[in-house]
Amino acid sequence: MTLTDLRNPVRGLGTPQMVRHYLRYMWRFVVLGRSEPLIYGIAVTDRCNFACRGCTVANTGRPQMTWVELMKAMSAAYERGFRELYFSGGEPMLWHDGEHRLVDAIDEARRMGFFHVHVYTNGTRGIPLQADTVWVSMDGLPETFRLRRGEHFEEVEHAVRSSGHPSVAIIYVIDRTTASGIRPFLEWVRDTRFPVMGVMFYFHTPYFGFDDLYLDADERSELIDQILECIADGLPVINSKAGLRALQTGRWRRRMPICSVLDIDGESVCCRASDATCEHCGYAACTELTELQKLRPSAVAGMLRYW
Repeated sequence: MTLTDLRNPVRGLGTPQMVRHYLRYMWRFVVLGRSEPLIYGIAVTDRCNFACRGCTVANTGRPQMTWVELMKAMSAAYERGFRELYFSGGEPMLWHDGEHRLVDAIDEARRMGFFHVHVYTNGTRGIPLQADTVWVSMDGLPETFRLRRGEHFEEVEHAVRSSGHPSVAIIYVIDRTTASGIRPFLEWVRDTRFPVMGVMFYFHTPYFGFDDLYLDADERSELIDQILECIADGLPVINSKAGLRALQTGRWRRRMPICSVLDIDGESVCCRASDATCEHCGYAACTELTELQKLRPSAVAGMLRYW
């Protein structure tokens, strides 16, 4: 059995069904302008082994989901039409209920028929080979990384290099402490042949008010220009040029209804932040979807990486 077989045991049978589904979906999404269910996220636990600066959703003491609750949520999402699933936290690899672990939930999601299953993780509790893509939080080289996430850089680097997973990507959150590390980190990824698809840049989002990490629109714009220069120089940026420009101008649709996320407290459209936060959203993945709907070539090309 190959690594691809382990990650996706039904992909060979599912591909024609997936293609048919997305051809019909894209017609409704792009041509008819409909926003039907597509991406579903589940925050399985708020427990985390990190204490990242700026994070307000981890280690709050709320209960985690049970296996039964998780299975019901996944089944209901599938019945409503969602076909892309991701798990997050807290640190989702810490989640367990009795003998059940996150890898069991990934297997069940695949059995239910989800086309792709993603995991967002800090990487230190394992890189699940069963997931289609694993998104690892890594905000710069050691001296920058520690300002946001602590003394874990080498641990995360080792986990990624040793995992053998063919589809790992980095999430780099830009805030006032990590902004200076963008190009050095990208050059390090390239020069050391770090085994990742590339780096997706987000901006720190002020979920619970503005803090000293927040970058205003003008500051973000200058940094986006830097990232666009990095793309022009061939550095491994996952964000599309179209998605970055939309984030730069701020002219993009908030609360993308094709996405929902669930935690123990209930379901939210797009993300768990308040409506007041949307204007300052730094989730660059959202602009990738808005620009995909407009058929911007760079956004289309970027999205095809996951399909």
